[in-house]
Amino acid sequence: HQNFSAGNNENSAEAHIGINGEANLDFLNIPLTIPEMTLPYTTFTTPQVKEFSLWEKTGLKDFLKTTKQSFDLSVKAQYKKNKDKHIIPIPFYTKDFQVLSTPNDIFIPAMGNITYDFSFKSGIITLNTIVGLYNQSDIVAHFLTSSSSATDALQYKLEGTSSLTRKRDLKLATALSLSNKFVEGNHDSTISLTKKNMEASVTTSAKVQIPILRMNFKQELNGNTKSKPTVSASIELTYDLNSPERYSTATGTVSHKFNLESLTSYFSIESSTKGDIKGSVFSREYSGTIASEASTYLNSKSTRSSVKLQGASKVDDIWN
Repeated sequence: HQNFSAGNNENSAEAHIGINGEANLDFLNIPLTIPEMTLPYTTFTTPQVKEFSLWEKTGLKDFLKTTKQSFDLSVKAQYKKNKDKHIIPIPFYTKDFQVLSTPNDIFIPAMGNITYDFSFKSGIITLNTIVGLYNQSDIVAHFLTSSSSATDALQYKLEGTSSLTRKRDLKLATALSLSNKFVEGNHDSTISLTKKNMEASVTTSAKVQIPILRMNFKQELNGNTKSKPTVSASIELTYDLNSPERYSTATGTVSHKFNLESLTSYFSIESSTKGDIKGSVFSREYSGTIASEASTYLNSKSTRSSVKLQGASKVDDIWN
């Protein structure tokens, strides 16, 4: 069953589509038989597959419960019109002749607000998405998508907002966030432009949690041109790997820092990296560290550079 509606008036224009029904997945119960096949231009032969049931063998039976699946789909889009208008003067002028009916300006309607809603419901999962573009004192774009399900792995929430400010100076700000049972992440960035200066900052963080791995990641980037162009960046990573099936473990950290300064009279770069790891494979322990530093300074009269690298490693009963 499906329905469709649309409307347009002086305030808004919108459209809506709705579909609901049932899907029959009985064909997944039909056993498949695939004979041996030799791949072209090779001597490799694929094994025979006999009486293979997609419904039984792939876990779909436990996941979907039944081959009769119902669904409900809804999509709605709306545009709210803006009463404001942009005025563009017509560059038409004659000193001795004038046409009274000729307009002096062109009126263009200002952008309004646009919204989009999407939803999908079934026995397994429910999906919802909302997207909006709003023209207010600032131009703002926002989206939100999420899911709900009896299976934790299928649940998530992803949200993002971006705004453009036009007062005094130009500023663009963006924020993103993701949450799930196994993955979390955030991102924030800002770019500001003025007549005398430019500033930018970016921060990103992520967390991964799965049965054999835990990991944290963070990245920062900052730059500006206030007194002199400068850029600084840093990355940090920590991890913890534990795989009993493969008799292996590993924990460690990695960090990196970078700085840049520049003027017409000189140029400077500094960089450093540090890392360490500790773990075991088949009850044999190992460890290692590494550190590096590098710098460069350049001006019209001289150049200086330095590089430093250190490392150490250890494996039980093999080397130290």
